[in-house]
Amino acid sequence: MSATNSPRQGTMSPNNPSQDDQLPHLLSLKVMRLSRPQLTSTLPIYYESTTDGNSALVDGLDSLNISDLTASHPIDVSKSTDLQIRDFGLSQMLKLPSAFGNIYLGENFSTFISINNESPFPVHQAGVKIELQTSSQRFVLSDTTATPLTTLETRATYDTTVAHEIKELGVHILVCTVNYNAPDGRKRHFRKFYKFQVSNPLAVKTKLNNLADGRVFLEAQLQNVSAGPMFLERMKFEPSEHFVFEDLNSVVHTKEASVFGDSFIHPQDVRQYLYMLSPKNDQNERISRTTNALGKLDIVWRSYMGDLGRLQTSQLTRKAPMLEDLEVQPFWVQEGPVRVVLEHPFKLGIRIKNHSGENMKLVLTAIKTKMGSVLLSGLSSRQLGDVHSNQSTETQLEFFPLTSGLQRVGGLRVMDLMSGYTKDIDHVCDIFVLSHVNDSIESI
Repeated sequence: MSATNSPRQGTMSPNNPSQDDQLPHLLSLKVMRLSRPQLTSTLPIYYESTTDGNSALVDGLDSLNISDLTASHPIDVSKSTDLQIRDFGLSQMLKLPSAFGNIYLGENFSTFISINNESPFPVHQAGVKIELQTSSQRFVLSDTTATPLTTLETRATYDTTVAHEIKELGVHILVCTVNYNAPDGRKRHFRKFYKFQVSNPLAVKTKLNNLADGRVFLEAQLQNVSAGPMFLERMKFEPSEHFVFEDLNSVVHTKEASVFGDSFIHPQDVRQYLYMLSPKNDQNERISRTTNALGKLDIVWRSYMGDLGRLQTSQLTRKAPMLEDLEVQPFWVQEGPVRVVLEHPFKLGIRIKNHSGENMKLVLTAIKTKMGSVLLSGLSSRQLGDVHSNQSTETQLEFFPLTSGLQRVGGLRVMDLMSGYTKDIDHVCDIFVLSHVNDSIESI
């Protein structure tokens, strides 16, 4: 880490200094932000090297290039793909920041505090209290007033470094209070305030797709809204207690390879991540399907000079879908590929689950006027028996397709004989009906 030590190199400027009297103080206070150095930018001179003799300009640039690798750069066509750092206008030399810089949410804010005795007299019991104030909290970062220095000699300094992880947006104020005893025994103090703004480095947006079976597809859109590029070291989703999830951001059969290839995000670039959430267990399925809490995103990144930052989102929520007392789900009875052929009966399984808090006695009936081109074979009504709360029952129905192509299966009704509750199922699923046995979906 490098500290800047002049007003033009990142020193924080105080606001509204307050002091106990109008006499000049014997001690001075300097507060400087600690930050990594940057690469100096240059404007290199590009020229072509020739084998049949160089001009005076080329010879001068060549000699300059030996003493300063950032001054010029000969273009070698045969090695045009061999890029160096100076090809991007950057040198191999470091420089201290010339400004205070940007501070982002999730970063560590480090400061260097220096108390200087600029008077010709030693002072006694010198101590400093450093606090960080936000719009809602006040943190004590360091306090040496309880155990002050016995004596601070003339021209001597007392230095300390403090750091704090930034967890709030908006205006922050660094409050520094210095106490000391003057040579005549008087207790003196002064206080300085340093104000800075904390910005958000990332913008997170979410999109949700709730499926009928309780699964949720969560899409997280991440945009770099900071002033520089960043490297995403970790993008982790932490589901709420009612869900398990599957990360869908890795290349198939290569779980370690991201679909994005690399983790560098330039300013204003956007990355999209996809997660599939499923109910954790059958006992709490109703809770997981009606809860609005999905989970959190835990993001760790590094700046282009390696500074570490971490951001955890608040609880990602949704508008929970309404869960009806009865849920109907279709399933194929036979295993493997299913071929439905025109005017050939086929069997379809129906699973009915009771989500209510009461036991039910269910009856399944067919409404042939709402069935369309796929009719129910056999009896139009059947008893499903007793179904307890949070339990399910299954039955098999035989259908007869009358028209080829994509057809709708529906026209069913489930009724509870105990409460009179009725649920009409106009759409169970869609099937593709083949015209002949030898036809395939791909050829149609």
